[in-house]
Amino acid sequence: MFTAVKFADEMGISYPTMVRWLKRGLVPGATLEETPVGTYWQIPESALKMERPKAGRKPKAESSEAKTPKKGSAK
Repeated sequence: MFTAVKFADEMGISYPTMVRWLKRGLVPGATLEETPVGTYWQIPESALKMERPKAGRKPKAESSEAKTPKKGSAK
């Protein structure tokens, strides 16, 4: 089992990126453990084989309104 700091180091990413992945549920098998002192992430070694998420924001789903040209736009 890895902590978030050690896992980030093994994956070659920054700690803040690792925390974002964990909060979004992108790391398989990761669990947030509570102790009397605080909480910490436990990440199984098997998660090292995970596919890296693509960088950047997810594209917004295109709605039918988005396909309609706005008034005054040239298309």
